[in-house]
Amino acid sequence: MAKGMPSQSDSGTFTASVKVSDINIPAPPISASPRKQILATRRELQNAYQGRDPKKIKTLIRNHHWPINDAIRQTLWLDMCKRKQRNLGDSAIYDEMIQELFGEDSHPDIKLPAFLDSTYCQYFLNDSGLLCAKRIVCVLADTNPDITYSPTIFAVTCLFLHYMSEEDCFNCIYAMVHSSERFFTQTKMAYETSALVLMDLTKRFAKASYGYLSRYTRQMETVFENWVWWIFKGLPFPHLIRIMDCYLNEGPKVLYRAALAVIMLFHKSSVKEGGLGSTISVQAAIAQFCENIPVTVEKFLKTAFGIRGLKRTDVEKLRIKNEMYLKSRKHTNGMSKSISSNSLTLRKNESFLNMVHPVQSVQSGILNYEQLQTLCMWLPVRMSVQQPVLLYTTEEHGTSLQTLYSRIEGRGPTLLVIKNDQDEIFGAYCSCDWIERNQHGKALTYFGTGETFLFTLAPNAVAYKWVGLEGGSDLPSTANMFQSGDKTKLTIGGGNGEGLQVDASLYQGRSERCDTFNNPSLTEKEDFYCKAIEILGFH
Repeated sequence: MAKGMPSQSDSGTFTASVKVSDINIPAPPISASPRKQILATRRELQNAYQGRDPKKIKTLIRNHHWPINDAIRQTLWLDMCKRKQRNLGDSAIYDEMIQELFGEDSHPDIKLPAFLDSTYCQYFLNDSGLLCAKRIVCVLADTNPDITYSPTIFAVTCLFLHYMSEEDCFNCIYAMVHSSERFFTQTKMAYETSALVLMDLTKRFAKASYGYLSRYTRQMETVFENWVWWIFKGLPFPHLIRIMDCYLNEGPKVLYRAALAVIMLFHKSSVKEGGLGSTISVQAAIAQFCENIPVTVEKFLKTAFGIRGLKRTDVEKLRIKNEMYLKSRKHTNGMSKSISSNSLTLRKNESFLNMVHPVQSVQSGILNYEQLQTLCMWLPVRMSVQQPVLLYTTEEHGTSLQTLYSRIEGRGPTLLVIKNDQDEIFGAYCSCDWIERNQHGKALTYFGTGETFLFTLAPNAVAYKWVGLEGGSDLPSTANMFQSGDKTKLTIGGGNGEGLQVDASLYQGRSERCDTFNNPSLTEKEDFYCKAIEILGFH
């Protein structure tokens, strides 16, 4: 559990949910008049909010000297949550949910929701405070069934309860869950993605530390898999509260900065002590370092915020890249198990190659029977035995990209087939439903998995699979750009070129080499004109 440091006796303004006697309050930094300095910072912060000066607000919150029991957090944390998401939870509804879920009984043995794991911290909450925290996360689980894995929600809930009422705490957590800033990972994949994001950030912003860690383990991914607990479970309570101040104002990027600071300071300390012994793992050594961190809050934050060039956009790009990587790995592993369990390979198993696929009823205006059979042999095994069905054709449904989307979204994986004015036939297998293009709002982003591939059927039949299937571990970020689409264009394959792209009129298109599939242009000339387009689904 996070712990306090050498203390003053003043218990300050913690709520009744806190076991105040267990908390040691660190003395403020030495200065001529610390109390005047604190009050001046409060006034400056109020003026910065009134003047809507986010840079000034960020600087003041990063550099303040409020003790951990300062009354300012009672209002500041709530105000910061309101600014992130105006649609706070409703206290009246919360009270109704408490009655509905628990009735009049206190229920001290409330079972925690399934989206939490066995690791959680209550910090200095007393039994009453712990019960409040359990009620809050239970109501949150009932009102937000889409949350399937979010281990840090309970820790943040407990921290809020040190400074505010149960109702205000619920309102803050509700706002953070619904904020666009992704304060919490809410699925297992998002949690695993965050670890890979931190690993990539370490490679970039703490190269020496990454190299040092890699000397002691070959499984670098495992070093980062529980990184959030370095912060929420390992660091002393005063360090954690100061991180929370900045986290609520600036968003999840602060946690990555804090984790990078842990890695860099651990590296420095470990080298000073002569390196890691053979009896302790890297993960255990970092956790132990956090619990006994030899630096002050001020030095820790100076290290974290001294990292130059770490931008929110960089974190978001890495999140998207690593999420696609994990999806691709999951699908590829599933595909490999399916193939090996049935002793099948797409190219070598004669019984599979000679199998008659269920394509007789497909009324394609582009593909003949043999070409349909060829496509089925390239498909993932689970898809190749399903019945293809024509979802969209320019001949029947017109030449509008919006019409195309309306007919294929919600239909799962699809085959895009194009015939151009040179009678070349080519296209792509799209492993993910095109409805996923809407998950990031109006932002044009890539999605999909490593099952996606490009192909040509005429004049030659060739499939261009994802480069990640070749087994390389150092794929560039541009090798995970599978599918993308908005109202102006549809694209399959990206990275230093578009593998296949058509415009909103479904008339002009382009095909060029891309990093995702390492393919040549699918057409003799990179720019082409479409004669016909068809999209097939499966059932």
